[in-house]
Amino acid sequence: MRTILLLALIVGGLVVAGAIHITQSGDQIEVSIDKQKVEAITGRVVREGETMLRNAQNGQSNAPIAR
Repeated sequence: MRTILLLALIVGGLVVAGAIHITQSGDQIEVSIDKQKVEAITGRVVREGETMLRNAQNGQSNAPIAR
């Protein structure tokens, strides 16, 4: 169940980011995937995740400082 939820979240994020396009015409639904956008988005997510892990390992926080 968690796997399905995670997959839905990922696909939903890619749709919102514009990497996956869904069009409906009459009785047909067409799904197209922009491979370059998917690669760019996943690369950015991986880099940000690595940064977060490094910061967590060093005891730093990514949270903004409240003033």
